[in-house]
Amino acid sequence: MKIIDLNFQNTQNIIASFLIDAKEPILIETGPESTFEHLTYKLKELGLSINDIKHVFVTHIHLDHSGAAWCFAKANAKIYVHPAGAKHLIDPSRLLASAQIVYKDKLKTLFGNIMPIDKDKVVVLDDQKEINISGTKVLPIFTPGHAKHHACFFVNDHMFVGDAGGIRILDGPIMPPMPPPDINLKEWVLSIEKLKKYTPQFICPTHFGCFKDDTHFDTLISQIKKYENFIQSNQNYKEFLLFIDSFFSKQSVRELYKLANPDDMNFEGLLRYFKNFINQS
Repeated sequence: MKIIDLNFQNTQNIIASFLIDAKEPILIETGPESTFEHLTYKLKELGLSINDIKHVFVTHIHLDHSGAAWCFAKANAKIYVHPAGAKHLIDPSRLLASAQIVYKDKLKTLFGNIMPIDKDKVVVLDDQKEINISGTKVLPIFTPGHAKHHACFFVNDHMFVGDAGGIRILDGPIMPPMPPPDINLKEWVLSIEKLKKYTPQFICPTHFGCFKDDTHFDTLISQIKKYENFIQSNQNYKEFLLFIDSFFSKQSVRELYKLANPDDMNFEGLLRYFKNFINQS
């Protein structure tokens, strides 16, 4: 397995794609279309062209994870996705409209172009139903919480956790990304408990890399509970920033997390969860 750094916004350690060495190469996560040219270059360094990639798995349809999926589909790859995400790859109009509200005039600069994918190229996954690709076994595990349409992938001893397994960059903390609109912390904790049962040797968050750490999932659950406790007692954005800052000892690493996981989006997602779930109970 190879980690491909997509150099998002000309910065390393923000977004990864994962290449599974196999008889038929498998790519997990495409990143946004804005980094597709760089991804193509890195694949070429590994002796592959885009036409060699026939199987692409995306953990969910947020644009930093699946935005370049259409480029691979155009080159005749199959795109494997959660059933709730499939329709948005086939017709991305609602996804784009939602992203436009959030990112405004930065949308294209950050994520590039988004095009529809032919439905014949989209493969809808089943929860915990193994897919065998020329001897390489990929197990999708549905993991709502960060997003309703989120799936993780267990391949060999590696668990590719997308955003459901948190963000972990360099020696920074494990942090839960919480963009709107689907955040559900109770479902998220249940999803993490589900992943723990597989006892992966390596945990691979898209932001960023692979880690051998038996405490990773328990730490993430603890962090989610800290977020929940915060928003129950405080809905002030400036106080939220101070709360996030308290997890970091290095400002340089904190800045990387801001690129991978913008503070304002985190606050919006967490506040939405508070209003929809906590405040209603």
